[in-house]
Amino acid sequence: MASTSSDTERRRMLIETARALFGTRSYESVTTTEIAREAGVAYGLIAHHFGNKRGLYLAVMSQIREELAYEQNTPPTGGGLEDELLGALRRHVRYIEAHETGFRALMRGDLGSDRDMQLLFDELRWSGARRILDRIGSTGEPSPLLRAAMRSWVAQFDELILDRIQTGAVSVDHVATLAAASLIAQLRTVIDIDPATDFDPGVTVILRSAR
Repeated sequence: MASTSSDTERRRMLIETARALFGTRSYESVTTTEIAREAGVAYGLIAHHFGNKRGLYLAVMSQIREELAYEQNTPPTGGGLEDELLGALRRHVRYIEAHETGFRALMRGDLGSDRDMQLLFDELRWSGARRILDRIGSTGEPSPLLRAAMRSWVAQFDELILDRIQTGAVSVDHVATLAAASLIAQLRTVIDIDPATDFDPGVTVILRSAR
């Protein structure tokens, strides 16, 4: 049991060390020798746990994805739609700021041409969009129009957060307000183009009346 616990701890140390290094430098410039040395473990453990540097990088990105999913999955508070949305967006921005290096690594996309990495990144973005759709009563497969609108909005939200991280010029509240307004406008346009879009009827009324 002791060796299993120790093995788990060494694996954790490798992921945490790699996460810190990948968050501040490019994938190519970080070496497995450096990761093992900084983590204080034997070099061969990278191959043992992850296969190679790419496997370790994907493990880091998977950890970030799981943490973001947990943060985004906060239960509704019972407030109105706009208050719920603003609260969720503020929490998301604050979480990203607390894990800035991981977010930078994710956004930089050092393995952007890698199919597994691209799938992981797309899954992360879409899972956040899917949770928002679930909360507004769109539980089925989204139409191509709705899917495109949500993917576009998630990319815009990421860029808003990245700008705040890089410049500090826009407050958390303003980032959340901009993102919420943009999402409401996108969804309102979707139902204007396609009135049959599957939303909760109460949400549709709110979206149509939003200005």
